[in-house]
Amino acid sequence: MNKIIILLTVAIGCFCGSLRAQDSSNIKVNIASAEMYISMAEKAMNSHVMPEAEEWDSLFASPAYKALFSSVRWNRKTFKRNVREAFEIVYDPSKAGICDSMLKMLDTIDLDIDSELPFFVSTAHSIKTNLPQYKEIISAIDMDSITGEAHELALTLVPDNIKELTPEAINMYFIVWDLECRALGECVFLDINSFLNEGIQPAIEKLAHEIHHHYLQVIFNSVYETDIMDGAVVALITNMREGVADILNKKKMPVDNLYPYGEQMVAAYNNDYMNSPHVLACLDSATCDYLDGKIDIEQYFKEGMDAAHFGGHTTGDFMVFLIRDQLGMEAVVESIGDLDAFVDNYNLAAEKAGTYKFSDRFVQHIHNISLPAKRTKS
Repeated sequence: MNKIIILLTVAIGCFCGSLRAQDSSNIKVNIASAEMYISMAEKAMNSHVMPEAEEWDSLFASPAYKALFSSVRWNRKTFKRNVREAFEIVYDPSKAGICDSMLKMLDTIDLDIDSELPFFVSTAHSIKTNLPQYKEIISAIDMDSITGEAHELALTLVPDNIKELTPEAINMYFIVWDLECRALGECVFLDINSFLNEGIQPAIEKLAHEIHHHYLQVIFNSVYETDIMDGAVVALITNMREGVADILNKKKMPVDNLYPYGEQMVAAYNNDYMNSPHVLACLDSATCDYLDGKIDIEQYFKEGMDAAHFGGHTTGDFMVFLIRDQLGMEAVVESIGDLDAFVDNYNLAAEKAGTYKFSDRFVQHIHNISLPAKRTKS
């Protein structure tokens, strides 16, 4: 099936292009890996028995980790070491000082650190703190009901002509890793601490966010017949993807918290959101420079990737939330998967709000490459 090309599929998202009738039972959830980790954590906390090597081997061979390792090109050795070392730092009383030090690192603005271990320590520590609660939730959780509600919520931001279609399958796994829930390939990985910490309703909203990602390629396939490759398109799709999905679970910007990050991270995130007009102006300028032959295609694509901050969350939220707040939710839905509508609606919203608008030349460039690629409406 022809589709719009989305570069950097791990960062932006890998989507399944096959279609079938809408059915929330098509969402399959596996909690086995989380149950194994919780069992190991219980023994370490209550009986002071640390896992043996064989238990770690079994955990990493369990469904969530097996699917994760096959979805993307992880450095498996480093990843496994981080999960295991974080566990030992959190549950070994003699390493309490190391644990406290690493947890404080996450309250700093600069997260460009040499090791990802502090992220894993944060998750392991929060699971230890909330272990009875998480165990109870996982043992009693009605995932069919939760996924059904999340699916219905995701569909509120899907065009009407797509609502009877869904990706071939969405496999979801409860897992323990760093801090995030992520859609990777044909799977969704739900870090149990991030997913469960705030309660069931926020969990449903987070799940709806991830489910919505799996509709984006389906929506694009319904709009476009041929492929598009362009630096500005990389930025627009990344920002569209996260901005739209964030409406489901974030709802407003600036944010008040970014659990489990601290106040400094929240400030950095919000400052970046407020700087979005400058980021979009840089994308506009780079596009015009490319059209004028001032930069080559490699630099153009780099500029495009650089125009989606925080993986598209801050810049994307600025664009999509502006459309919602100035033009309404119907304009947001109209913009999903349609580059022309997205750019045009953003400019209309920006004009009403008195903020940065894309130049006429940028908008015309998007129309010039987008319109010829669209399917002919019957």
